[in-house]
Amino acid sequence: MQSASDRSFMERLSIPRLMWRFAAPALVGMFANALYNIVDMIFVGQVIGSGGIAAIAVSFPCMLFFMCTATLIGTGAGSRVSILMGERKTGLAERTLGNSLTLALSAGIILTLASRLMFGRILVLSGASETIYPMASEYLSVIIYGIIFSIVSFSLSYQIRACGSPSYAMGTQVIGALSNIALDAMFVIGLGMGVKGAAIATVISQGISLVWALAYFWLPKAALRLGIRYMTGLDPAIIGRIFAVGVPASLIQLNFVFVHGLITNASSSYGGDIAVSATGIFMSLDSLLFMPAVAMGEACSPIVGYNYGAGRTDRIVSTVKTGIAITSAFYLLSFASIMMFAETMVMMFNSEDARLISLTARCMRYANIGIPIMSVSIICGSFLQGLGMGRAGMALAFIRFGLFLWIPLLTLPRYFGLYGIWGSFPVSDICGSVASGVAMAWTIRRLRRNALG
Repeated sequence: MQSASDRSFMERLSIPRLMWRFAAPALVGMFANALYNIVDMIFVGQVIGSGGIAAIAVSFPCMLFFMCTATLIGTGAGSRVSILMGERKTGLAERTLGNSLTLALSAGIILTLASRLMFGRILVLSGASETIYPMASEYLSVIIYGIIFSIVSFSLSYQIRACGSPSYAMGTQVIGALSNIALDAMFVIGLGMGVKGAAIATVISQGISLVWALAYFWLPKAALRLGIRYMTGLDPAIIGRIFAVGVPASLIQLNFVFVHGLITNASSSYGGDIAVSATGIFMSLDSLLFMPAVAMGEACSPIVGYNYGAGRTDRIVSTVKTGIAITSAFYLLSFASIMMFAETMVMMFNSEDARLISLTARCMRYANIGIPIMSVSIICGSFLQGLGMGRAGMALAFIRFGLFLWIPLLTLPRYFGLYGIWGSFPVSDICGSVASGVAMAWTIRRLRRNALG
């Protein structure tokens, strides 16, 4: 059996096979990760109704903020580890791993303490009305205690993938998601604990994921070891490298935190609690439907990073082309599914409220008009991440999520109400894809010039 430390397959296997090798477990892992929020909504929505869905929806911006930190550390360290493994610098890769774990633990502790003081205000800013605030507060006040579990396990999964063990990284999310489903059934249905039971189930399952992720680095097949000596002293150079790549990726999610909060707040203003529930279902299904394309993008990053370190520009370009072709096919399939089966999808969350089903289906169809061309944005982000081009990724993130999404969200609802909120998404998708295409074409030309000397 090929050991995880043998990375020669990154240069030997064909690009489609290599991408599938990384994308398949990444897809399962993402699906499992998305289930945390979706399963909570499904159980609560079927048992409590649209009010319970709205309570979880207004809690989601705060939960996304926690994941921004995990994304910053995980993508930054994962990209760096992938490049160092390509350069055969195992010792420096292990030091990067240890430093990233210290960062994740510190961030988890700080955010837990800060969130205890601020989560009530965040819920109000996210659009929690007097009706849904008590349930939202009950849910989020428990979720806070799992912050450190989710940040550490999620960030470590990126580095496990960079070590050449994507299947094990997948298991980190799968085990947690399966645990969450079983525990939701126990606490929400069996014990009748409502939203609080859903939150307790999530925290316990996140702790199980953390144990699984940490166990990898003590397995004989592990490409890297998690040494205490690499955790006790933070290296400024390593931290700088992690932040250089991780900040752009986290800024994308940080923007989404504010965007999600703005959307739920505007939905509450223009449509009331039922519009907040519709938004929550839309955002949950959105993350689920487009995961195949996102997983393919995630698969591109370590392949690009390794071949960049190995000086294989030809394989970098081939990875980009293959990634765009495959993700385009996935997005077209998702688009067709939404147009035809939106109502059926919504009924997973609540099968009795006809008004909620109709409103959410309309939201999904309008908001996803621009997704067929989103493949360019997805692959470009992973491409720049794999190259370690933090500044370029940051600039692109600001253009897409600052200029092309914030402005429509702040202006269109004034004239078109809920339709203006939903219409902001295709504006961002189309304009962002054009900007990403230009950035990617320019970067590829520069790589080819450098390869020719």
